[in-house]
Amino acid sequence: MDKIKAQAGKVGQLVFAADTGSTYQKALVRTWEILRETALLVWLAICLVFVGGEWLWYTAIGLGSKARTWYEGLSQSNSSEEKSFSEMGQSLLTAGENGAAFLLYQAKKQLGIDAEPPTPKAPPAKPTPSPAPVAAEPPAPKAAPAPPAAAPAADDADEVDDADDE
Repeated sequence: MDKIKAQAGKVGQLVFAADTGSTYQKALVRTWEILRETALLVWLAICLVFVGGEWLWYTAIGLGSKARTWYEGLSQSNSSEEKSFSEMGQSLLTAGENGAAFLLYQAKKQLGIDAEPPTPKAPPAKPTPSPAPVAAEPPAPKAAPAPPAAAPAADDADEVDDADDE
């Protein structure tokens, strides 16, 4: 039992020593600073991922747009299914762009990059088919008017007989 009391006394002296409190306080303050700065570093890395994602997004959209233009140049099909899929894709793209623009704005703000707040893009309107351009025809040569012809009576009679047969 004396050994336990002696050991408890040593531990008590160490715990309640004047420099113990200040040492633990310094350790806790330093630990808090490390955690706070690490969290800020992680947040800035996340913002960098958003900014890099924006660059990849717009690069991919540009390449996709060019590929689509090229493909449409190869085949000029007027399928209604392609248009409906195209419209759905465009709507999804617009919604994604609006969300990404907001996140990107917030990320740029966190990184200290000057940025303007995004303006939401409206979904694309359904394209209305435009009439095909009519080529101007050269004026027809003037011809002499044809004399009025009398309608043969036999034609009218044939039409009446055809109507009776049905």
